[in-house]
Amino acid sequence: MRATYLENLRLVLTSPRKSAPGTLTCYLSTASIFLTWLGDRVPPSDKDLRRFFLAREEQGINARSRATEFTRLKKLFEANGWPWPFKKEDRPVAEDKPFAPAFHPDEILQLIAAREEYSPQENFYLALATTYGPRPVEIGRVRGRDIRDNTIIIRTAQKGKQREHLIPEVISPVISSWRPRERGVRAISYSFHRIMEKSGLGKRPGWGFHSIRRTLLTLLITNLAKGDYPPSWAAEYLGWSKRSVGAIFLGSNMEGIYAHPEVLSTDPFELDRVVFSVHPFLQAYNEQPG
Repeated sequence: MRATYLENLRLVLTSPRKSAPGTLTCYLSTASIFLTWLGDRVPPSDKDLRRFFLAREEQGINARSRATEFTRLKKLFEANGWPWPFKKEDRPVAEDKPFAPAFHPDEILQLIAAREEYSPQENFYLALATTYGPRPVEIGRVRGRDIRDNTIIIRTAQKGKQREHLIPEVISPVISSWRPRERGVRAISYSFHRIMEKSGLGKRPGWGFHSIRRTLLTLLITNLAKGDYPPSWAAEYLGWSKRSVGAIFLGSNMEGIYAHPEVLSTDPFELDRVVFSVHPFLQAYNEQPG
């Protein structure tokens, strides 16, 4: 029966909206760990779940990881029609702050300057990261057919909308030199660490392309404000959900839902053109590498 429970979870995660391969693997892995621990006590009870989380804590699994397991197991329960006994506030909470490193701008310029050391694939991923600031999973979702007519489609990982971006002329040769296929987050992370070593910045455990995203967001907020543009456009450009844009920049979730900067121009790429005009890293691709 264990295989049936996992198959039910797989079905929920692949239809009607298909989860990323890495997401599917992680959910199934957590579910498998739980079902192995559970044995034949099906359907699991409230106390079974509580004992499982206590056991995971005793095994040294930190609160942040247990919180992730909480979310994944809820999906397993929903997929199999088992009642989920917990509320949102029961989710484990990490006492320490999450490790969320960001690059100094000069370090990103160093990454770009070392581009002759990289393979076409690595240059492609770095150009995406430094230009559009996608999350690692979004980088891995880009396929060859997403690139056409000087545009590229970025499929957001969270609840933001799919975005079609212009490809700036300065990175066009880099983008056209590699035809991507869909890859998992682990492979994308491996590419990042190879870039780091080849650039001279060295190994940095826990860092990734998201570290570039944090820096790009910070600088775009500042640069847009200096140009008398709304700072919230930085988040729109990076594919934030409407609710997140509203909550952080406009004072409420609903403000984000009702705000539509695209109506300010008949040009569907006006946001891109504005961002490119204040972008902190595009000009580096005009400079000689080295």
